[in-house]
Amino acid sequence: MATVETSHGRIPNWEQVRDQWLGRLTGLIDQVESWVRAWGWATRRIEKKIEDSEVGDHRAPALLMQEGTTRILLEPMGRSAAPDTEGIVDLYLMPAYNDVAHLYYYRGGWHLHYRFAGANGKPAAARQESLTAEGFRAVLEEIVRRAA
Repeated sequence: MATVETSHGRIPNWEQVRDQWLGRLTGLIDQVESWVRAWGWATRRIEKKIEDSEVGDHRAPALLMQEGTTRILLEPMGRSAAPDTEGIVDLYLMPAYNDVAHLYYYRGGWHLHYRFAGANGKPAAARQESLTAEGFRAVLEEIVRRAA
């Protein structure tokens, strides 16, 4: 579902880098969509325009997920949004766009970063883990619990 705009990038191998990013992102969306559908969530793919001066403007896939009245958006933010990463995707509770978690691509895979308030209301320690179905499901369950 990713599409390419007409602008060109500034780095020598911009097309290859852009295509690698879009492939990595599409793989993530495919994986997450298969997990959440298996858990009974409804999904809808949408596209987001991303402006990237290095690889050119393009459209990237995003995923809207819904269970009951809880809606969550998995939204690509960029290919080079943080040092030592090759992609960042945010996970938002909608409609307020409260970011709940971030997925970063580094060391050859996607990693889930999140922090929820502890029982006393104070922020708990930040968690970072390789992306797995179990980890992603735990984050979704916590979002649903807090949204109720």
